[in-house]
Amino acid sequence: MIQTSVDVKELRRLLNPYKLLYVEDNLGLKEKATSLFKKLFAMVYEAADGQEGLEVFEKYKPNFVITDIQMPQLNGIEMATRIKEIAPNTKIIITSAYDDKEYLLQSIALKVDGYLIKPMQVDKITSTLYTIAKDMYEEHQKEVFNNYLHNIFNHQDNFIIMLKGDVAVLANEQALNFFDAKTLLDFKEKFKNFNQMLIYHDTFLYARTPQDVCLERIKKDMDKLYNVKILDKNFSPCHFILKLSQMSDDDDFYILSLTDITELNLLALYDKNSLEHDKALQDEKTIYSLLRAAKDGGAVIKLYNFFKGLTVCNNGILLQVERANSIIKTSAMQLKAARLEKKVVLNCELFPCDLQADSVIDVNFQTQTIKIGKCRMLKTTPSQRKYLILEPDSKHKLTIFYEKRKFDTKAHIVNVSKESTKIHLNYLPAGIKEGDEIVLDMVFSDDVKPYIINTIAKVLKIITIEKEFELICIFDLKHSIQKVLIDYLSSRQMKLVKEFKGLKI
Repeated sequence: MIQTSVDVKELRRLLNPYKLLYVEDNLGLKEKATSLFKKLFAMVYEAADGQEGLEVFEKYKPNFVITDIQMPQLNGIEMATRIKEIAPNTKIIITSAYDDKEYLLQSIALKVDGYLIKPMQVDKITSTLYTIAKDMYEEHQKEVFNNYLHNIFNHQDNFIIMLKGDVAVLANEQALNFFDAKTLLDFKEKFKNFNQMLIYHDTFLYARTPQDVCLERIKKDMDKLYNVKILDKNFSPCHFILKLSQMSDDDDFYILSLTDITELNLLALYDKNSLEHDKALQDEKTIYSLLRAAKDGGAVIKLYNFFKGLTVCNNGILLQVERANSIIKTSAMQLKAARLEKKVVLNCELFPCDLQADSVIDVNFQTQTIKIGKCRMLKTTPSQRKYLILEPDSKHKLTIFYEKRKFDTKAHIVNVSKESTKIHLNYLPAGIKEGDEIVLDMVFSDDVKPYIINTIAKVLKIITIEKEFELICIFDLKHSIQKVLIDYLSSRQMKLVKEFKGLKI
């Protein structure tokens, strides 16, 4: 174990990306010091004199060089001078057994990064390396930071605001102009209360209470995109997609990006009380704009398909959005489910409701993409089903009793959950209407044992399909009966998972 006052774990983390060349003609000293260096650096190269050291450097281009001064053929100062000519940013530490002012002055002139007197002490070595490595790390962070800012601030039309904690420290020209701020100082004053910038709009991000700090809420879920409404300098409402990203895991710097999508005219779509809401739900142009906003914002799309009621859900990314079709990249399992069902439901945090594509134009397993036709908005949300709703086994049996009489008709269960069922009938019992009570005697099987469910049910809805009918019924289950039904649904779900996975498409 290395005995030193420097945090060795931190020193290893700082030095691990780098390579070291150690040049020393004293074999005993070189062996001992090399053992220490190998515990700190990713790679350590050795040389016995300045000439060999220069050749090794030219071949491997290490980031650090630690070298003795007094050596045959080429001394340490001469070698270091040549190395600085080749790679000026190389970090060089000189070691010497002599407290010689001439060598010290030459080292200063050469701008070496450290000067150690022999015999070298572990504390001195590690503290010198730590100081140099920490400076390198900070310099690298600044370089990454500056490049990042250059790319973001100069190559995007978005409003970009850099935050230190909750305080704005930089803003691009687009943001300054929007908020009518002539200088960064003006903008900082306007940004002091970010909550007040966000105007209430149904389902959008805004301060729900005076104690609700929106920025803190966003920081807890930075993978998410948010719809926000902000007033411009003329007090006109504007619609933005907001995204927050952290500059690095160990810093308190954040980049707040606001993409203006006001021109897409989507605000009415999110406001259920707006007179334009229902019209917007049916508008193809609005749906196209919604998909385009999701694509441009890089939003994650959740795709939903249903195999005999079993939910198949995976994430996807929109690659292409056109008025007649869109292309989404997703998982092979989702492609398989979409090809089977021939339609797909799309859910996204930016959408006010689920979208459904009623046609699957193409499924490409090689590129893992699905091409879908036009979408429509759904008033119900299949992505948020409260209960598991499954198609029962083909061997199930159903008997219906209405007004204490057995109803003799061909009937089968379309689907069933722990709360309700949908039943298909050839014809209706005379006089039955919505709100009436019936008794259902259902027998399910998982090929191992029967599950018998006998319960009162309320007719919630009657649907006429040509000359046949469907009843949607709500159960009034006793606790013991509900447990039997839940056991069956669990067993049925496992069987459907195996069946789906085994399908060859």
